[in-house]
Amino acid sequence: MILYIIVPCYNEEEVFPWSLNKLLTLTRRLKAETDTDARLLFVDDGSRDRTWEIISEAAKAHCYVSGIRLSHNEGHQGALWAGMQESVATSDA
Repeated sequence: MILYIIVPCYNEEEVFPWSLNKLLTLTRRLKAETDTDARLLFVDDGSRDRTWEIISEAAKAHCYVSGIRLSHNEGHQGALWAGMQESVATSDA
């Protein structure tokens, strides 16, 4: 079983590195303590800053980090829904 932690992002350039480090620590802890295959899925909700570039860099650096980019701002719920759809499609593949 894979546990996806879906994180909507909108103009998060300044705080993304901090958030990423906290979430990476969490995923490592989940793996060590529960043997859960936890993955991070960041959803760029139409950001206008470097958020997508930073998500892409994180995905290249960490095999259990991925991201999707929405073409325009869908709002928090829309970004969560897109992330859920992506996680189901990825799990089925």
